[in-house]
Amino acid sequence: MEQNQPQPPVFNPQQAQQPAPQYQPRVTASPTLDPVTAVTTCLKKFFDFKGRARRSEYWWFILFTIIVSAAFNYCSSFLPFLSYIGLAVSLLLTIPMLAALTRRLHDTGRSGWWVLLFGVLIALAYGSLFYVFYPVADQLKADGDYMALAKILADAFQGSPTAATVYMFSAIGIIVLFIITLIFSVLDSKWGANKYGPSPKYQ
Repeated sequence: MEQNQPQPPVFNPQQAQQPAPQYQPRVTASPTLDPVTAVTTCLKKFFDFKGRARRSEYWWFILFTIIVSAAFNYCSSFLPFLSYIGLAVSLLLTIPMLAALTRRLHDTGRSGWWVLLFGVLIALAYGSLFYVFYPVADQLKADGDYMALAKILADAFQGSPTAATVYMFSAIGIIVLFIITLIFSVLDSKWGANKYGPSPKYQ
């Protein structure tokens, strides 16, 4: 009868040192967006600065804008009027590009205020250039000598030191912010929902 009685458990020090298993949520990544879907998504969200965008959506659209700009620049050498259309298209595509960058930063858990500052610096840079070069626009069109054009541009900057200073600091700020946002935009999506919405990649 004594042999059938239950034996007390044997204490194993190695089992006591092992941490208790933790719950790991099941995470699956949705398929990468194809180029057409990515571009159409960004164009549909033309003015949408809310929500999140994964890397494939953002970088396919960036490649699309580069190809469009390059195509207009190439064709403008045969048809000069296309240079004005290409400039207008490039400026127009800046809006969805900044919106996509904002959503990309949101996807990594970062604020979109970086993009607002980026846009302000771009506006300051373009505005200062327009202020400096508009009075000498006729001279730039008339003279085809590169050395003469360089002298005209240098004189224009010297004649507007405030605008030249604004352009210089704006250009430096654009370069710094470009590097910062480039690093942020190549990071992977944050798993789970954040204050900007659910994850578009991890479900």
